[in-house]
Amino acid sequence: MKTDIFEDMVELTGCNYIFDLPHRRKRVLEELKELPPHSYPKEQLEKFSHYVFGEDYTVVMGTLESKKGSETTCMK
Repeated sequence: MKTDIFEDMVELTGCNYIFDLPHRRKRVLEELKELPPHSYPKEQLEKFSHYVFGEDYTVVMGTLESKKGSETTCMK
């Protein structure tokens, strides 16, 4: 991995340009789930989250955490 989350996410999501990332939010979220913690500086993660999602990084990560529990299948 490089040290620029914007460039890395363009590559990981298959986008052609950084400005495509907000249009591929679901795919970006999938890739964010796979990133090891502290992969990028906190300031960069904040800028990225605001650019792509319009939210603070902590809000985006909170959303990911809440979705983890809802991905399990229900047993009847």
